[in-house]
Amino acid sequence: MTSRELHLVSAVPVAFLAVAVGHHPAVALPLVVGVLLPELDALREETHRSWLVHTFLFPTLLYQAALRLDLLSVLPALATTIHFLALGMGLHFLADYVYPRKQTNPGAEWPVRPVGFSSPWGLLWLGISWAIQWYGYLAAAFLPWLAGV
Repeated sequence: MTSRELHLVSAVPVAFLAVAVGHHPAVALPLVVGVLLPELDALREETHRSWLVHTFLFPTLLYQAALRLDLLSVLPALATTIHFLALGMGLHFLADYVYPRKQTNPGAEWPVRPVGFSSPWGLLWLGISWAIQWYGYLAAAFLPWLAGV
């Protein structure tokens, strides 16, 4: 597991870059929340690295709920907030899975692991979850926003 300090430090240059390209400085808040959100499952050992917050499922569900409730047309800044939340989570994943680190607990052996009711069918649920994330948010909204399309 990578330290919280490293996750927070990874958000600083991205926040400055976002402000430099014209975003409001308030985008730093969802960015920091996104960086720290995957830490929530580390509070209990049996849920560490659960697929719910160690994938992009959370911002996907937020985006789809906002889309279905027609909140994105009423509050266009909500989409940007969700995108910066996902960007923060991506920074967390980058630091967790790419940055050289030492294994601090058995949960760090796999990038994500099934927990709770999904344990018996974990890989199946993970595959379904990734399909939902990819088609429901990442390819449809996040990656085009990130590329500036």
